[in-house]
Amino acid sequence: MEVGVIGITKSGKTTVFNALIRSSTAQAAGQVNLGVAKVRDARLDRLTAMFNPKREVYAEVRYVDIPGAPEGLGRSQGIGGEYLNALQRADALLHVVRAFGDPAVPHINESVDPYRDVIAMDMELAFSDLAIIERRFKRLESDTKSSKPQERERARKEGALLERLRDGLAQDIPLRQQELSAEEQKALSNYQFLTAKP
Repeated sequence: MEVGVIGITKSGKTTVFNALIRSSTAQAAGQVNLGVAKVRDARLDRLTAMFNPKREVYAEVRYVDIPGAPEGLGRSQGIGGEYLNALQRADALLHVVRAFGDPAVPHINESVDPYRDVIAMDMELAFSDLAIIERRFKRLESDTKSSKPQERERARKEGALLERLRDGLAQDIPLRQQELSAEEQKALSNYQFLTAKP
């Protein structure tokens, strides 16, 4: 499993990342840090004691310390490029929010407001998903014109699902909170929607 650690610059992301992997790394500007944490499991310890295997292998969680969200996020600049790619590769997102004031570490928005920062990040994740949906709508529209009747029906169903998801996002309901059947979840698995990630 890969967990992306996200948040605005100087929110404490790297500090949380270091605590999770039990290490101490400094992040260079714009660079992604990778770390692995072994997941201790008492059941595995007990089985190892009982059966005495040659080696014991604990489950691992990979953490990715994604560079701080770009300045202007939620106002003038959306998620894109390398930042978007790093977010899409993650299986889950851990959003670190700054709730401390420190004159030595100025906030990029000049004042500390955790609620504002959460809303800005949530909006950008939703905007990213809406952009994916809009691009897919355009593709479905052009593909439908030259497709066979069976493919048109599949495209119609996909279009209806995407429209429902778009309406939910417009009402500030992330995809992970929208009700989807198993078939619908499978149909969406290739999209890498950010608001669908836990």
